Amino acid sequence: MLHEKLQEVKKANYLDVWQAYHDLAVKTLFPWDQQYLQRMPQRREDGTVFLSVASYRDENCYNTLSWAYGNATNPTKLFVGLVQQNCQSNCRSGVLANLTMQDVPPDQDCHAHFCKHHPTLCPNIRALHINEDESLGPYAARFFASKLWGGEQWYMQIDAHMTFRADWDSISIRMLRAAPTEKPVLSHYPPDHSVDLVQRSHDAGSRLCGPAFAGSELENQIIRLEGAGKYDAVKLDVPRFAPFTAAGYFVAHSEFLKDVPFDPFLPWVSRVNTTVKR
Repeated sequence: MLHEKLQEVKKANYLDVWQAYHDLAVKTLFPWDQQYLQRMPQRREDGTVFLSVASYRDENCYNTLSWAYGNATNPTKLFVGLVQQNCQSNCRSGVLANLTMQDVPPDQDCHAHFCKHHPTLCPNIRALHINEDESLGPYAARFFASKLWGGEQWYMQIDAHMTFRADWDSISIRMLRAAPTEKPVLSHYPPDHSVDLVQRSHDAGSRLCGPAFAGSELENQIIRLEGAGKYDAVKLDVPRFAPFTAAGYFVAHSEFLKDVPFDPFLPWVSRVNTTVKR
């Protein structure tokens, strides 16, 4: 329905494209979302973790899921909400270094591949499959992923290309319980995949500060976080406050889904900005 609607305004300016999306969402997505918010499942107190994963043609999606379960203390208490946005036929690469595009094979079905190799864990994966040309951007994918939450006690949102240290789930829960607030959100920019995660876990954690308006005309002065800095000399037992969260990694008390639900009116928008907007 949206695809056909946007075809009608394919040569319009960005304001008309936004208006077309808005008008259709008001009639369809927004009423559905309002009904959903009234019938959301109750948050359970059972140590379960919901992992929100939005994948856009990501070749590392399967590894991310495998590492998450393989390194979890309690893999049976881990539930994944996967929004998989893939190309299935007549696929093209992204823009390459020489500014060209090439024909490429269809993307790997991360969901099916995981279930083939981990059949006992397959029931813990809730997936929404979207054709890549129907994608509405990273924030919309995470909006849909949040609707796959099933009442799990804790909510973690990550990118589809992440590694995990051993016992990451129990460590995350321990930090959440130690936070000096009733409904904590822990977040930072994860380190590079080549970092020794066990060694890094002994260091003080980074905090997200330093916002700035982007200078590029293309970005239209959106707010960008310049990076994460270390403000503590040693690792602390109690998490410290920080002014921002990162969309690529946060873990939280799942009640935030009711207190600050994802917005259905933010298609084609950058990930970090939407965290700030919310």
